[in-house]
Amino acid sequence: DKMPFAAAQIGLGFRNEIAPRSGLLRVREFCMGEIEHFVDPNNKDHPNFPAIAGKELVLFGRDDQLGSGKTKKVAIGDAVKAGLVNNQTLGYFMARTQLYMEKIGMDPERLRFRQHLATEMAHYAADCWD
Repeated sequence: DKMPFAAAQIGLGFRNEIAPRSGLLRVREFCMGEIEHFVDPNNKDHPNFPAIAGKELVLFGRDDQLGSGKTKKVAIGDAVKAGLVNNQTLGYFMARTQLYMEKIGMDPERLRFRQHLATEMAHYAADCWD
């Protein structure tokens, strides 16, 4: 009776890079946002999912990362149905993120979602996309 539960944060992330020729260490700074949305593991449906099920997203699934290296453009409803995206709630928020990015002026042709590999996911995650 305490689900769903969500937490969001925005903050800075850093990545260190070593320049191969000069051996310099550069620190790259990124502003990142993250949402952790926890749902009942026995019911991951979202009541508003049918309204966005036809939204097409560019997806880079883990099998494609390890295989063809190519992205796929697919309706989120089809991706959930095929099991590429684990559940309706995740698919709903992916589509809403895409719609938000488009609304603020980002070119949809330059957007894609990359699925985390099994070795990159939190132990409690069923699926995760950036």
